[in-house]
Amino acid sequence: MKLKHSLLLTASTLFIFLSANSHAGREGVNAYYGLGLAAASLKNADPAPVGQIVLGVEEDGWALEAIGYSSTEVGTDDPATDISISGTDIGLAFRTIEKNERYYKFKFSKTELDLDEKQTSTTTTATTGKSYTIGMGFRTSRENRVEVDYTFHNSDDLSDSVHFLSLKYLWGGAPYHGTSF
Repeated sequence: MKLKHSLLLTASTLFIFLSANSHAGREGVNAYYGLGLAAASLKNADPAPVGQIVLGVEEDGWALEAIGYSSTEVGTDDPATDISISGTDIGLAFRTIEKNERYYKFKFSKTELDLDEKQTSTTTTATTGKSYTIGMGFRTSRENRVEVDYTFHNSDDLSDSVHFLSLKYLWGGAPYHGTSF
């Protein structure tokens, strides 16, 4: 057997094994949506309250998730400067199998941020970068859940990273099939 065929057989066997031991075959494709509130931390600025709108499509633990967000203006170390954040985040998330109405979430995404600095005139800094999210989710009812996430945004254009700590309420998605609800 050639190396190419051996690798193909090994990879196929691995994917079949992973599917048999994950969410595969348990849920179909489901859509969900939600609202969130986050605190964004920037260097030399107070934490900014950020509103979030979440849309996602998931299947068997994997989800394609899009988040749009916008913040209010907050002060910086320079009293004459205020800053606000807005942007989008589109990425691939994985939620572990629920146990005791709780699950964990890991997400990798592409993020576009607009940082608006308001002094005598408004200066907008548009950045792109990658975001990494870890979080925990809790069931509130059969089809609703709450997620607490920490997101680290590594920007290509900023010297400092942006940190988000968010709380989201989600409707829809895969229903819970446990015994509590």
